[in-house]
Amino acid sequence: MLAELDASGGDLAGHRGLQPDPGIASLATEIRRERDVEVLTRHAQMLPSGLKVIPAPSRPAQAHAAISALAGVLPEVFPKLLRETTLIADLGRLTGASVELAGSMDRLLVLTRPKLTDLAHLDGLPPNAELVLVGRGPYPPKEVTDALDLKIRVHLRHDPAAQAFLEGRRRRTRLVRAARQLAATLAVSAQLEPVP
Repeated sequence: MLAELDASGGDLAGHRGLQPDPGIASLATEIRRERDVEVLTRHAQMLPSGLKVIPAPSRPAQAHAAISALAGVLPEVFPKLLRETTLIADLGRLTGASVELAGSMDRLLVLTRPKLTDLAHLDGLPPNAELVLVGRGPYPPKEVTDALDLKIRVHLRHDPAAQAFLEGRRRRTRLVRAARQLAATLAVSAQLEPVP
């Protein structure tokens, strides 16, 4: 399941032609009363691939209000859900309520380019954060690791076709192959390094 928990607003519904509800806003309303695992499923929509997604509102004010309401409740629901399925949460930029949610994740992967303008925003990440470097930059992975004291999970090539894929205008890209490789790496490491 993919939950779009980006407090600055979501893109998933627009890119994939989904309805705004059910989604994060309707989940934020119901989860005040119901805190079982099924509450997430009731607010998910199905993509043609079979992936269940919970889209965020596209308007920042609505998304921020919904994510703020969920930040104190979802960490209680996540452990119950993870017994049955894998949840991937898109937190967007880690600000406000997203920071609170980030600390409750088993794994936190932060995508960034190895450039000063991007790396400068990485102060204060939770201790469970790992980096996914994307594209080329003036700083090699070892230098980034030494400077930030953060583990680099993987370094992906820049894929100019990735945006077209994410917007539904293209079906195959290097991004998909890289994402499969990253998923396989995480699955193996999850078996070797159990999360408490």
